[in-house]
Amino acid sequence: MKLALQQGLAGLRDHRLRTVLTALGVVFGVAAVIAMLSISEGARREALAQFESLGADSVIVLHQDPPETHDGDDTGHRSLGLDRGDAAALAALTPAIAAVVPLVVSERDVFGRERVKTAVVGTTAALPVVRHDRLLAGRFFSEEEDENLARVCVLGAGLVRELIGVDEPVGSFLKIENQWYEVIGVLSGSGDVEDDQEGLLRATERDIYIPLNCALLRGDRLVWQRELDRLIVQVADLEQLDAVAGLVTRVLQRRHHDEQDTRVVVPLELIRRRQATQRIFSLVMGAIAGISLLVGGIGIMNIMLASVLERTREIGVRLACGATRRDILTQFLVEAAAVSFGGGLAGVIVGVVLAWIIAAAAGWTTVVSVWSILLAFGVSAAVGITFGFVPARRAAALNPIDCLRYE
Repeated sequence: MKLALQQGLAGLRDHRLRTVLTALGVVFGVAAVIAMLSISEGARREALAQFESLGADSVIVLHQDPPETHDGDDTGHRSLGLDRGDAAALAALTPAIAAVVPLVVSERDVFGRERVKTAVVGTTAALPVVRHDRLLAGRFFSEEEDENLARVCVLGAGLVRELIGVDEPVGSFLKIENQWYEVIGVLSGSGDVEDDQEGLLRATERDIYIPLNCALLRGDRLVWQRELDRLIVQVADLEQLDAVAGLVTRVLQRRHHDEQDTRVVVPLELIRRRQATQRIFSLVMGAIAGISLLVGGIGIMNIMLASVLERTREIGVRLACGATRRDILTQFLVEAAAVSFGGGLAGVIVGVVLAWIIAAAAGWTTVVSVWSILLAFGVSAAVGITFGFVPARRAAALNPIDCLRYE
């Protein structure tokens, strides 16, 4: 075995250019698999992080404009949309509901270091807990401040530089429309979020949060407009998520006289659907990249077949000097395995570097996982050995007399 290994490696050293060219197919194949899977994994994690920021343990109630009805269908019980009464009713409905957080969102002109038009969100003190947000500085406002209509606000992290500059944000003052608010905290949020079909996702790092009562009573919300834009209903037990969603739907239908002006969405179901879609996407990407590995394996087989033909006389001499057919088989398998393993290692390096380049140049999120490296390397080794076995077996099956007479 040791002699066969030495003979195989010596054969590769004697034909360095051919060895390098043979390994290139494996290098590019492994690099393509790692790069594509890293892009796919990065897209999967980014998408899931966006949905999980909504709260996997929550049910989201969204306002939607009801379909137009004919005059004859008007029963006199028109719904004005989501309001604080809905939030209170849901919070008292069942112990399965841990908390209900109302939100009202409006575009406002905000004056600080610069003038910025951004979303001002009126909500309650429970928002950071229910939505699992992280405070970067200061604190969130309290229930008492909400009840007293305190003019305090919490900035999204993406607005600090524009509105505050390099000064300490906590303790600064901002003017929202024509009213002054004190900044008491900075909240992390999601940025660069693409709109989704459900209308759930939105960039929150440029939001300003103020107490709900301030938004409703100090703002210019008209009496015939809906009070709230959405509700976040946190569920105490994930196993009761679907049951709570159905219960919330029925209660709101009854309270709104069966008018279709609300929509109940379960983010966990969206997460599961997105995971299934991303798995299919990853499989397709991996299969496409795997084709290049297959081409590399075919290249190894072709070069090895040519090598067997070129070294026919050498094989005959070895057989005549006492080498067994197993020795010849092992020698050529060692050559094929060495090419595939070497190409696989180089491909891993190229693939990781390529993923970094893609992330830097295109701004995409790429994640090079250990399993993608092991998968690409394992497949390259298997392809090399599999395609190298045919030439090795052909070399071992040659007749030594015919080999010695070969010109």
